[in-house]
Amino acid sequence: MIHKRRFDSCFISKTYEELRRVFEPESVAIIGASDKIDKVGGAITRNVLNSNYGGKVYLVNPNLPRIFGRKAYSSVEELPEDVDLVEIIVPASLVPETMRRLAGKNVAGAVIISAGFAESGNSHLQSEVVEIARRLGIRVIGPNCFGIINTDIGLDLTFTFTNALRGSIAFISQSGAMCCGTLDWAYNREIGFSKFINLGNECDVDISDVLAYLSLDPHTKVICAYVEGVKDGRKLIEVGRLVARNKPIIVLKAGSSEAGARASLSHTGSIAGSENVVDAGMRQACMLRVNDVDDIFDAAIALMNQHMPEGDRVGIISNAGGLAVLVSDWCSKFGLQIPVLPSEVQRKIKNFLPPIASTSNPIDMTGGADYECYRNVLDTVLAEDTIDCVICIFVSQGLVTAAQPARAVVEVAGKYSKPVLAFWMGERSTREGVEILRRGRIPCYPSPSRVAMATSAIVYYSKLRKTLNQTNIPS
Repeated sequence: MIHKRRFDSCFISKTYEELRRVFEPESVAIIGASDKIDKVGGAITRNVLNSNYGGKVYLVNPNLPRIFGRKAYSSVEELPEDVDLVEIIVPASLVPETMRRLAGKNVAGAVIISAGFAESGNSHLQSEVVEIARRLGIRVIGPNCFGIINTDIGLDLTFTFTNALRGSIAFISQSGAMCCGTLDWAYNREIGFSKFINLGNECDVDISDVLAYLSLDPHTKVICAYVEGVKDGRKLIEVGRLVARNKPIIVLKAGSSEAGARASLSHTGSIAGSENVVDAGMRQACMLRVNDVDDIFDAAIALMNQHMPEGDRVGIISNAGGLAVLVSDWCSKFGLQIPVLPSEVQRKIKNFLPPIASTSNPIDMTGGADYECYRNVLDTVLAEDTIDCVICIFVSQGLVTAAQPARAVVEVAGKYSKPVLAFWMGERSTREGVEILRRGRIPCYPSPSRVAMATSAIVYYSKLRKTLNQTNIPS
């Protein structure tokens, strides 16, 4: 009789302990270190030496006695002590022998940057690496990967030019190029990360293992992932359901088209799978699936900064009727409710607004709405039991600057345990207001669709977590 492996809370705890030395190493060896920064080995060496990592770093290269002024060792055997993590940057054909030489060094993990394995038809070479790693008790990230970043300990083992800002979002990706682009994109938007992990071919450590580790990582609040294919669907579903009880998982799944699935297979060796099956699996795994890079972080920022709503009833406050209509339309498309406010609430709101204002929901305060209008109306709507969350909208119409309404939103939102999101339309005229909202931890978006999507993400995860915590999932 075949016994299925259980992916339960014991698996989560065991995996977390196994991977702590991999993602939180006290010592690192770079095998294939170089002083040529236009090469991968040199770029990685530069990054780890320039990072704020306080652990020990050993450089290994048989042809160079010193690299960037530091002693280099000719082989792993020469290292003066054991190391927690090695990063391997040598030709694929040399990786198995490099792995064998790790015996006796008490290595917990190996990040294999080298390409030329299953993704290019050399499955036998990848299988050999896996067999050696299992014999030595080493967990493997990769091969064919970009590396890892842990901002909490200042460790950067990647070859990107862009530093990762410190934050509470963990990002997992099966694509190295997606990692490079995402880091650069996020830096300019001041989005920070706790961990940044590229899995490459996932010959050993897979997305489910990393989810298990991140579920207990105290520095991670939200988990984001770029996924091209899933090799063990049952494992992902069972682990995902456990993790999602406490931390949201946001997934951008690629390879949904025939061409995309074909590209995924040649890119990382991943089988993308039937779109319907994958979508059903994501739902069973209690993951929030999104469609674009913007969506990942729009949802993550909302989930990281806001309270969870009790339901899906949205109040919309705006100084422009047209924008309120657009946001209402998008909210409806995402399955959110826009209830008409009770008559007594509308009467109260009318006291703060000009006669031509609309008070039913969405609320059009008209173009002259200032600090007092936003403060009083938002306070009234948030206090209403029939509203679970609020979207505030502003566009400069030459009457009121963007800063004062933003200050009102930040001030009032802090009094309530309901989520408040914002859509400040414009660019130059709204910068100060957007910055005030950001500093006040109010997620602010540049379009109706994006603020509606982010709101739906909070609502979806709130419902999901309630359901999961009412369900008896075996531990």
